[in-house]
Amino acid sequence: MKEKYKAAFIIPVGTTKTLGEDGWEFETSQRLSTELSAFLVDTLGLRFLESYSDSDTYINDNVKMAIAYDHDKLIEFVYFQLVGDALITLKTVFSGDIFENSELFIP
Repeated sequence: MKEKYKAAFIIPVGTTKTLGEDGWEFETSQRLSTELSAFLVDTLGLRFLESYSDSDTYINDNVKMAIAYDHDKLIEFVYFQLVGDALITLKTVFSGDIFENSELFIP
């Protein structure tokens, strides 16, 4: 993904958002649905790229998605880099019960 991209996040409802020196920082005790990652991978047609101790990254031609985990391996937030019409696609899939307690944050 070498094109200019739009950033977006899926965070728990009520999360405090702060733009810090290293980018967006989120503070909440809530976590996202554990089913969210599989749903997004399938719906957006993503493939696994890499894994670190606190995140998993998936990609396709227009989307790079990183899922950030806490120390209990629960989802803290999901970060997207979106090119082309991928933001429109993400907004379209952001509905339904799986997103009930989450917010789509587009800085």
